[in-house]
Amino acid sequence: MMHNQRGGAAVTLATMPRKVFGQSFSIGLPWGRIWLGALLLCTVVASANLAAPILEHRDNGWLSIAVAAVLMLCALVSSIAGFAFAALAGSALAYLGIDRVQAVQMMVVCSIATQLYAVWKIRASIRWVSLWPMILAGSTTIPLGVWLLVHADGPVYAAGLGAFVACYAFYILLRRGSSIVRGTPWHDAVAGALGGVAGGLAGFPGSFVTIWCSMRGWDKLQQRAVYQPYILAMQIVAMVCLRCQVPTDGDIAQALVFVPFALLGAIAGLAVFQCLTNRQFQIALSVLLAVSGVGLLSRAF
Repeated sequence: MMHNQRGGAAVTLATMPRKVFGQSFSIGLPWGRIWLGALLLCTVVASANLAAPILEHRDNGWLSIAVAAVLMLCALVSSIAGFAFAALAGSALAYLGIDRVQAVQMMVVCSIATQLYAVWKIRASIRWVSLWPMILAGSTTIPLGVWLLVHADGPVYAAGLGAFVACYAFYILLRRGSSIVRGTPWHDAVAGALGGVAGGLAGFPGSFVTIWCSMRGWDKLQQRAVYQPYILAMQIVAMVCLRCQVPTDGDIAQALVFVPFALLGAIAGLAVFQCLTNRQFQIALSVLLAVSGVGLLSRAF
């Protein structure tokens, strides 16, 4: 087994087999077609459910259709790089005037569903042992982020994080040369801890970890196999912390109707990701970071 010797998560992160990774995105027979057919059927049923208010001429009947389209588009765009679904969808749902609690429920449910799908697809490339420093550190700091969300001035933090992420993304896009940063498990833990705070407070756990991975000089497969499962783990922990610290009476089942649309977007985004070169992926990653930072700034103000 070959290993990357640059340190940090790469110490035990094996070189990812491109053939296996590419095959993981294919629709196999027969289970792949059965699963895809079931998803399309669920999408048709969900569409009929969302169209009922329009046929009954209710007020804001088109709002649910708009929300479904927004979530599918955000899932498509974010799945190209593997992160920033909450940052993109949160800004769009706020623009549509969706209640904050409902919006959070929609984003959490749809994001976990798309992340589960993506992590399952790249499972052969993930080295979980090397991810534990990040995941454990992030799980420790997420309760702090949720506490800050409840008690601190959230918009100020969101504005600061958005400005930092956007500035870094523009720096990556405009720089001429590239430098590789060496890492250790302790550095990985620091990135994971910062991501945990960002995930609990701003719903953006992938911010610091994504930046850290981009600094390591890894190819697109190595980067995604690190921050994608990290984001999934942080979302699950954040949802538990939110339910414990901020109990709500919202009906999660209402958010499940939007999951098929998000999954269809995720499938399309992963297909685009497979076609990108490492350079194109780095550009897409930087652009998405910039958009996410601007989105966080818009939510703050």
